[in-house]
Amino acid sequence: MSSPFKTTQSLLAALGLGALLACGGGSSSTTPAPTKTLADTLTYAAPISGTYTLVKNATKSTAGHLVLDLVGPAGSVSGVGFYLTADQTKVTWAPVDAGDAEKVKSAAFASTIVTSKVSGDTLQAAIYQKGTTAAVIATSSTVLASVALDLKSGIPVSSNVTLAAPGGKAVILNAPASSQPTTAIVISVGALTAN
Repeated sequence: MSSPFKTTQSLLAALGLGALLACGGGSSSTTPAPTKTLADTLTYAAPISGTYTLVKNATKSTAGHLVLDLVGPAGSVSGVGFYLTADQTKVTWAPVDAGDAEKVKSAAFASTIVTSKVSGDTLQAAIYQKGTTAAVIATSSTVLASVALDLKSGIPVSSNVTLAAPGGKAVILNAPASSQPTTAIVISVGALTAN
């Protein structure tokens, strides 16, 4: 027969174990993950409408390197020139692919003249086919040009990043046989956030 003292010890031990298990048990404790305060990703929401739009290239983009493709309507086109602005305190204009000399590129055009220049927040970019090279028959998914932005370090999370296409600063080069060499276009831009 067990003594009352041993029975009390066993009961207390069982109660202690029960309380420990009810509180999550064991000696392991979980430390909450630290809240992210600095952005490490560029998030882009495409514009909801527009004839010529900037859309994210999901294949070439990474967390801190955002590649944007300029797409337009179906039709014949021999090139495109445009200005874009982005807040250079938060992002920087970058080559689309590592090693590129220019900050604009396109696989749509052959035998091209490619040029780009960054001045402050503004990227000036152009891709034109040379001479009488036949125009590209574009569809609504043809990438006329690609540009890229890199996230700068030390930017607070959830920071809005100004990105715009200034009015009157974009044209397409029409097919060589066209009576009008260029046509002004409006580029629709989405919302850019550092997260």
